[in-house]
Amino acid sequence: MNRLALVAVAALTLSAPAFAGDYRAGGIEVRRPWTRPAQAGMNGVGYLTVTNVGTKPAKLLSVESPAAKSVTIHQSSMANGVSSMRAVTGGLTIAPGATIAFAPGGYHLMLMGLTSAQALGGKVPLTLVFDGGRKLRIDLSVEAGAPKADPMTGMHMDH
Repeated sequence: MNRLALVAVAALTLSAPAFAGDYRAGGIEVRRPWTRPAQAGMNGVGYLTVTNVGTKPAKLLSVESPAAKSVTIHQSSMANGVSSMRAVTGGLTIAPGATIAFAPGGYHLMLMGLTSAQALGGKVPLTLVFDGGRKLRIDLSVEAGAPKADPMTGMHMDH
């Protein structure tokens, strides 16, 4: 590949978003939102990472979606070899600089009563509702498993 082509590829790569499914509004950043395939009428699950990059605490109060009859925040835990899951009431407060991971085995979103199938490669719309009336509209990518990390993360180009 000639030098001009390499420069063009580098410019396109560096101008692309960090990850196709990342969102930011105000002091809230959401990375890698995803879900697994599921049939209509069944329950689904949502995963993502929420970071408060602002200077004040933010509280995630609820989650809404036209793709499910209801969406609730849940937390899984393990105690004495027994796994349990419970709904989180009162929301989740995210301190400035803190990150909450919604991942298998921990916090997650339960999409109860899916109104349509979640097919591989599809998108599931969600609205995260925060204190103060703030809302952030995102899409969960329907994946067979967790999305791979961004290959450009940590990469530095020195010239």
